[in-house]
Amino acid sequence: MASLGSGSRVTRAHLVWAVGVFAYLCAVSGRASFGVASVEASERFGVDGAVLSLFGVVQLGTYAAAQIPAGLLLDRLGPRRMLVLGAVTMAIGQVLLAFATDVPTALVARLLTGVGDAATLISVVRLIATWFPTTQVPVFTQLATMIGQFGQAVAAVPFLALLVNAGWTAAWGSLAFLLVFSVLLVIAIVQDEPPGEPGAAPTPVTRPGQVLKDVFTSRAAWSGFFVHWMCLVSVNAFLFMWGVPYMTSLGIGSAEVGTLLTINVVIMVALGPLIGVVTGRFPRRRPLLGWIAGSVLTVTWAVTLLVPGPMTAWQLLPLITAMAIGSATCSVGFDLARTGVPRRAIGTATGMVNIGGYSASLVAVLLIGIVLDLRTGDGAAALADYRVALASQGLLMIAAGVGLWITTRRRPQDLPAAQHT
Repeated sequence: MASLGSGSRVTRAHLVWAVGVFAYLCAVSGRASFGVASVEASERFGVDGAVLSLFGVVQLGTYAAAQIPAGLLLDRLGPRRMLVLGAVTMAIGQVLLAFATDVPTALVARLLTGVGDAATLISVVRLIATWFPTTQVPVFTQLATMIGQFGQAVAAVPFLALLVNAGWTAAWGSLAFLLVFSVLLVIAIVQDEPPGEPGAAPTPVTRPGQVLKDVFTSRAAWSGFFVHWMCLVSVNAFLFMWGVPYMTSLGIGSAEVGTLLTINVVIMVALGPLIGVVTGRFPRRRPLLGWIAGSVLTVTWAVTLLVPGPMTAWQLLPLITAMAIGSATCSVGFDLARTGVPRRAIGTATGMVNIGGYSASLVAVLLIGIVLDLRTGDGAAALADYRVALASQGLLMIAAGVGLWITTRRRPQDLPAAQHT
């Protein structure tokens, strides 16, 4: 009977995990959807690049700002309720956007999307930590993160197809339906803890001020912050807002755009477990992984933007691959923070790292929009305008590199005593 019970618990743990991952996949699809609809949004609302970039800024800014409050609510309400609240909030945002005809209403819709999105991944991570043995937690966390990114493929293929063929309202309504379906699955299947183990590892009560001090005085947490920034800033700006307009300016059709974005996700999912293994086997080399990913992104972006004339979809594959490397490597930042703060502060440190990539991304989205408007005025953006605007991301990559160097360089007090003599 004990063996049967153990097997039953394993099966239930995997089922809870699968539903949590599905909820995260739905959240990612809602998060990435506006990026593939930016051309249609510009026509629907009659806005230029700077105003269009506000949609990405609002969503990413809300997501980043809500990280720590969402963590505090998670501690109080539990992951099941937070998954439901997050998905319902995002669904309301999608319905609102489906019928929006003016910019203020659409911005409120994206704000709701950012708020709901902020609650999802941290809730899934908490479920994994509760339902699985400690040795399996990193594996299932990495898998959840990677599989959830297939939400980008949902946005790139079926959502984009609905948008083109059935129209704006039907496309956003489909995302709302998907989120509501995830709510029903969570209510039916997910529990905060395994049966028979209520309160099995209670979290000690700690003053919020002490937790914040633990996090914001940790060099490792700041290193994770800058790794996350370096790996995600150009990736998110591309996927959430400017990738589709840029590829359209290259003459790439919607079907090829969907294929490229799907390839990006597939490569990222394939690389994720490998990077996880390397991270675990060579913990002292984790910042080096960030440097490698950042260098690959920087060089590939530079080469892509310097190529004269239009490019085919296949010629964009190196850039798509580089962005997949960045997406897969950004989780190294979470591991740096996890091992660099006391156990009581891991949740807050994870939120802080997440803020790094997404706050930098919203700055990039806005910066690209501003540069486009400065170059085009009231006219349509040409390929040359997109090249200059996307090149402005280099400033943010440099800033991330400086931050990572400062937080990882060895100080005199870090060296062994023998080296001071």
